[in-house]
Amino acid sequence: MYLILEILMMISLAGLIAVFQNDLIGWTILLKSLTSLFFVLAGLCGYIKRKQNKKISGNMILALFCSMAGDVFLALDKNEGILFVLGVVSFALAHVMFSIAFCRASVIKKADFVGMFLIFGVEMLILCVGNFDFQGLFPVLTGYAAVISFMVMKAFSLWRCRQGRERAVSMIIAGSILFLLSDILLLFWLFGIGMPKEIQSVNWLLYYLAQGCLSASLSEKNFIVPFVKRQE
Repeated sequence: MYLILEILMMISLAGLIAVFQNDLIGWTILLKSLTSLFFVLAGLCGYIKRKQNKKISGNMILALFCSMAGDVFLALDKNEGILFVLGVVSFALAHVMFSIAFCRASVIKKADFVGMFLIFGVEMLILCVGNFDFQGLFPVLTGYAAVISFMVMKAFSLWRCRQGRERAVSMIIAGSILFLLSDILLLFWLFGIGMPKEIQSVNWLLYYLAQGCLSASLSEKNFIVPFVKRQE
């Protein structure tokens, strides 16, 4: 069932990009919300189907719901106002929920923080040297960058407990990387000066592929197990 939902998500995404390119604002909001609903439903299929590790998968489901809320807020936002801030907060909460899930599966180590700061440093370099107009939202974006940096690094740390569940771990890592890349493109689209319209379409493609990977991982037969059960 989750595969059908993932396919429907991609079909809806194609429609979303088409109506966006033709400046059909109402249809853009509707299809963006619908496309996001499909990855939430795909994740729920895996959550219901797999009985093990409900704490881990439960946090990921909450993250998918927060992501969908962020999508709706950003779709409704007109001028980077309160709806934009709510959207950023929703996505930050999504990254927190993903991070909690990954921390339940793989113990936090010093290397995770080293990797986090390396990723964060690259993001801050982009923020500082790019041609942007942040409209007073630089502190919000800095905080968001820190949160997603930790999430991406914790996704990489799952490689330590990949034995027997390589597909699920690979999906999570791929989804996290695509999520980060989509957010970087979104930064250029929302705040970059003189950016072409195609950037938003590429951003959506990367973003929904990311959510597709993350939601699909929940349906894997051998999903992630908590690290406390793998210690020898």
